Amino acid sequence: ARDRRDAMSEYKLRADCKGHEDDVRGVAVCAADVFATCSRDKTVRVWREAIGGVGFACSTVCVGHESFVTALAFAPDASSVVSGGRDKTLVAWDPATGDARGTMRGHALDVTAVCVLPDGRVVSGSMDKSIKIFDPSKSFECVETFENAHDSSVLALVALPDAHGGGFLSGSADATIRAWKNTAAPEGRDGAVFGRHADTVRGLSLNKTLGLVLSASHDTTARAWTPAGAVVAEYRGHSALVYAVASSACGARVVTGSEDDTARIWLAATGECAQVIPHPGCVWSVAYLPRAAVGDAGDDAGDDVGDVVTCCADGSVRVWSASIDRVDAEAAKSLDDFLVARRAERAARSLEDAQSKLKLEPPSALMSPGDRDGATKVVKEEGGGIAAYTWNASGASWERLGEVTGVGDGAGAGKKMHAGREYDYVFDVDFKDGAPPLKLPFNDGDNPYAAAEQFLETSGLPMEYREQVVNFIVQNVGSANVAQGANVDPFTGAGAYVPGGAPSGGGFGAGGGGYGGSHDPFTGGGAYVPSAPTAAAAAQTAPTFKYLPMRTPVAFETAKYDGILRKLSEFGAEEGAAGEVAAACNGGDPPGASSIAALAAHLESWPVDKLFPLLDLCRMAALRGDAAGVSREVASAMAAACARSVAEAPRLPANVLTAGRLFCNAFRHEVARDAFALRASEILDGLAAAASPDAKTPARLALATAVLNISTRVHASDAVAECAPRAVSMGAELLLSCPAEDEDARFRTLVALAQIAADGGAECKSLAKDLGLGDVAEALRVSGASERVREAAGDLKLAMSR
Repeated sequence: ARDRRDAMSEYKLRADCKGHEDDVRGVAVCAADVFATCSRDKTVRVWREAIGGVGFACSTVCVGHESFVTALAFAPDASSVVSGGRDKTLVAWDPATGDARGTMRGHALDVTAVCVLPDGRVVSGSMDKSIKIFDPSKSFECVETFENAHDSSVLALVALPDAHGGGFLSGSADATIRAWKNTAAPEGRDGAVFGRHADTVRGLSLNKTLGLVLSASHDTTARAWTPAGAVVAEYRGHSALVYAVASSACGARVVTGSEDDTARIWLAATGECAQVIPHPGCVWSVAYLPRAAVGDAGDDAGDDVGDVVTCCADGSVRVWSASIDRVDAEAAKSLDDFLVARRAERAARSLEDAQSKLKLEPPSALMSPGDRDGATKVVKEEGGGIAAYTWNASGASWERLGEVTGVGDGAGAGKKMHAGREYDYVFDVDFKDGAPPLKLPFNDGDNPYAAAEQFLETSGLPMEYREQVVNFIVQNVGSANVAQGANVDPFTGAGAYVPGGAPSGGGFGAGGGGYGGSHDPFTGGGAYVPSAPTAAAAAQTAPTFKYLPMRTPVAFETAKYDGILRKLSEFGAEEGAAGEVAAACNGGDPPGASSIAALAAHLESWPVDKLFPLLDLCRMAALRGDAAGVSREVASAMAAACARSVAEAPRLPANVLTAGRLFCNAFRHEVARDAFALRASEILDGLAAAASPDAKTPARLALATAVLNISTRVHASDAVAECAPRAVSMGAELLLSCPAEDEDARFRTLVALAQIAADGGAECKSLAKDLGLGDVAEALRVSGASERVREAAGDLKLAMSR
């Protein structure tokens, strides 16, 4: 029965739905033949089954969000699609027309999760750690708020049926799942912990047929839970973060989406993986479409348990079917050909990169003794193969450890398979005479400690060998090929050996009896454990920051006073007062009290469309501080006008530019800085327009500098620290939209995010990870347009890893 089941349940591509212009982040099923998706392109799209039932076509585009749309749900009673996004709002849409039926506001940061309760109320979760409930029958009014619902961002929500006690569950970056409005919770208490993962909980859904809750996590697993919070199945096999999980209508299958560029189909009851579906990018969201007849939920389930929808980082929505008559053979072949070509291209790049990094030596290098016991050489052997050798001091000989795969010119070139996964390196380790060699796999960028522990655990070897395995990996793949900061032991803080960095005099002490007597699987000698490196050696080998700490605010210090004064005069300012202030800004005497009073009055009363030249004058006054008459009262008036100038859409580009520059310059003096810090989140929200892809370069640089200046004070000011999460969110949006040619903005944003990650505590670091900044930093660290961008990206990656 199993062979029949597995063969019949293989999914093939039914439709490749194109239309979104950026990552597709969420999906909501509206009917068996209708679903909606949301994207970083700021839109929600509704897809309907095409005539003839072969594919799907976009029938409606919902436009209205001002930034990325990242959360989506369907409200069946109202026949509405509800979306949430980085603009901190939720919108209820008519899926037939694309019209907005209502807008919900109140969150201080990005809306990251949404679900709809059976009574039609909308529940939202946010990076501000709160959960809100909105009532469509009351004009979408917020009727209840749970502040600090979690210790970190709320990233997942799912409504519970009455059979589960009703209410809803929330999942968070704090790794917990919590119950709300749930009668089955202990004492009916809101916020009771339902369950925990080892890392961020990213997705929640239901297997209604089996009566289970499903969760997806950054710990690379998905799980099935009973209504009482007991784990009954674990879906383990992804090699990276798991973002989403969903169940088929019959309950027999579960689908997950992951950062590892795959969706996986699982047997719901056992956790067995039935199929891996490769994608061109990470799979952000998944769903099952219900079918009219889906078979039963047992081991002999029919071949049609419903089609699967996957949302991919390449901007495509794909529908997969296990029914052969619904497969688009041409589209499936095109995708398969693309994936094969991409794998070959990646293998070629990996080979080229590995060959450029490894120090290959000729066979004659083995004629000279090693400089210490355990020293290694990578030798290009006759015939083109590449192998690793280690020096056995007791036997005074070089011993072959095994072939280094992925770097040779012949059969060893490219990736190698081990235990169902591809690796850059697979070393053969001879542990016992007459026994097959053990396989030690490793990928560029992996953490050597994690790889060593996994190898020892799967091989049944004691953890005493961990440090030795780590040193071996670092020596043979090069410190540049391990994860940034990963040569520091995450448990002890000690540094792993880096070639050339070991203290003189050996460094290996005698160890106690190891596994299998005293046999060492790497040298054949007695078991030993390396002594801990000295503090000086650890300091030398630990990675360091290039640009941190960043403590000096950056300002915009030049101005065209003639132009400013002409525009102010045109708008009706008193020439004498404006001239006095301008003269003071340009190094003259401080302005008189009457001029300062006039300036403050204009800040409070002028129309928004006339504020920009006044903000520009204030920008220069902020640099001079007291010398330009900037008292606490004037600074407060400046901050209020700055916030007012960008408070409402559509925002005048001139206001966005001058308000951003004024905010930056305010950080040069304590009085102005304190006044602006109190309105920092409000002003940042208004400056968000500068993070859009169509923003002008000067405005983008002003926003990057604003985030940078915030980062300089996170460690020293509670008021500034409070807006740090918003600065992280804004910086992430800016970094993702910033073109390579805007190098200054990109560089300043990277340094700012690194400093906030270093100073802002666990919440900011967790938020940065949830926003995918680790991947962005790694990409820029490797392929940034300039050296300083690459170095700043390295600082960000290092700050996030500590």
